[in-house]
Amino acid sequence: MMGEILAVVSAVLFGLGAYGALTSRSAVKVLISLEIMFNGAVLAALLLTSHAAPGAGFQLVLFSVALGSVEVGVLVSILILLFRRMGTVDIYQVPGLEVVE
Repeated sequence: MMGEILAVVSAVLFGLGAYGALTSRSAVKVLISLEIMFNGAVLAALLLTSHAAPGAGFQLVLFSVALGSVEVGVLVSILILLFRRMGTVDIYQVPGLEVVE
C-alpha cells in the first residue's frame, strides 16, 4: 500500500515539475520546476531499489542529493551572471534561445 502511494506522489511531483518547466518564462521558476522533477525521479528510484537492495537505494539517494546540490549551485551562478549582463532572467529574452513556433 505504501509503495503505491509513493509511486503516485513521485508521478505527481514529476508532472507538476514538468508543467512548471514548460509554462514558466522565468529561469528561476524553470530551475525550481526542474528540481521538483528531479526529486520525483529520485523518489521513484528509491522506491524501485528499496525492495531489492535497501543499502543501494540509500547510496543512490545520497549521491543524487549531492549531485542536485552541485547542479543548483552551478545554475544559480549562471543565472546571476545572466541577470548582471541582461538585467532579466526571462528565458525568452536570452539571445540564442529563440522560440520556434
